[in-house]
Amino acid sequence: MCVDMAGRAEELGVIDDAGGLAKQVDRLRGQRTSVLNFKVFAVVFALAGSGLAAQQSVNVPLDQASSVAAQALVAGDAALALQIAEAVLVQRPDDRTALIVIAAAAPRLGDAARGRAAGARAFAVSQSDAQKYEAARLTALAAANDQRYTLATFWLRRALTVAPNEQERNRTLNDARGVTRLNPWSTNLSFSLAPSNNVNGGAEDEASTAPGNPTGTLSADAQAIAGWRAVLAFNTSYRLHQSRESRTTVGAQYRATRVRITDDIDIPDETFTTDYYELSLRHERALENGTLTLRAARALYSYRDLDGPSGAQVLNDEQYDIWRLGIDRRVPLNAQTALSFSVGREWQEYQNRGIGEVNRVTLGTGFVHQLASRDRIGGNITLVDSKGDSVNYTSQDLTLSGNYRWAEPMGPITLGLGGGFRWSDYPDYNLLFAVTGGRQDRTVFANADIGFPEISYAGFTPGLRIDASRTDSNVSRFDRTSFSASLTISSQF
Repeated sequence: MCVDMAGRAEELGVIDDAGGLAKQVDRLRGQRTSVLNFKVFAVVFALAGSGLAAQQSVNVPLDQASSVAAQALVAGDAALALQIAEAVLVQRPDDRTALIVIAAAAPRLGDAARGRAAGARAFAVSQSDAQKYEAARLTALAAANDQRYTLATFWLRRALTVAPNEQERNRTLNDARGVTRLNPWSTNLSFSLAPSNNVNGGAEDEASTAPGNPTGTLSADAQAIAGWRAVLAFNTSYRLHQSRESRTTVGAQYRATRVRITDDIDIPDETFTTDYYELSLRHERALENGTLTLRAARALYSYRDLDGPSGAQVLNDEQYDIWRLGIDRRVPLNAQTALSFSVGREWQEYQNRGIGEVNRVTLGTGFVHQLASRDRIGGNITLVDSKGDSVNYTSQDLTLSGNYRWAEPMGPITLGLGGGFRWSDYPDYNLLFAVTGGRQDRTVFANADIGFPEISYAGFTPGLRIDASRTDSNVSRFDRTSFSASLTISSQF
């Protein structure tokens, strides 16, 4: 008797229409001996009718033993299935059917580690995508039921690479999202690569003008420089506590920015290298009307400072420390509309003594509304008041922004648009002399997020982020236009 395990995935519960992987894990938590929801089929042997029930043992040829183990598993006798499969592996260490049986049966009997190991080996020896898909999902289920959610997510990503059709791909995506919700660890890795006409935020030309100051010439690194900007961001958080009313998480973040200059200019790429490190604590609480979030963070930002005349520049490593505290409040007005309010306090301490400390207070409010089409529209108002030891770091900023995201794809893409205005005032800005009337910047900005949901690999999809901005200032150093288009990679769960 021969049983094709790849063709019996549905019977084995590996692909379960009644509920996803996460639902099975959640339902079976605390029931360590019941990992898979098997359908029961009768075990039919060639010896049926010869009094098999009365026999204590049956001699089965080795070539048929794996199939017998599979049938015993389908019938619900995990112990017998495991015993037979283990015996087969003694003679045939890479017998795929026996490995699949162990991957499914061992967790039912409390040995999830053995099930994961067998599933991983079954994946390695599988000959087709359908077989690999089955093995990957079984391994993921064994890991998830043992609360090894990160490992389960890894195997679900592998399953996505060999999903036999769109239906199975969507089922596995839903399972991965469910496992992500169960996982106390949440980790994201993103990368973007963008060509830009202004990688350094420089001025449009070399002339330096400002009210109350003589006309001068800007250094090369203060002028707009074309190039490529790459950003790698990693963040992870761990859920310390969760109940129906509250959740507390601790997190860490790292973001690295590297620049490749394409202009013919005597400035090293490392001039615009930056690194950002952050540790954070977050507590969210459900109230009768909405949610309240408390947040705290400690961060370090490192950058480079270019000193010296052209041809003799010296790169100095600089940094500043950051402390942040904040409160966020979200209030739903109805099922479609919600308001948000935020208050934040930030302290920055620069290593550069010429800058010193900067204290910043941020106030914000916003709304989000879902239309009948399920499209979302939102808007925000943000006010930032900064007071620094240096007058050049004392300012007030007001930003008005809005965004619109379409719920349904437009052909092969998803689309979100945003934009806004920012007014910045530095009342006591100083160059060689105090700027008469202070410095005022006016910025208009726009962005577009374009996704390609039909293109994915292992749960990762590409996207395109387009940013454009124009700043007009009475201090010419800050007259600038920038445009960039970033290729992004993001996870679907």
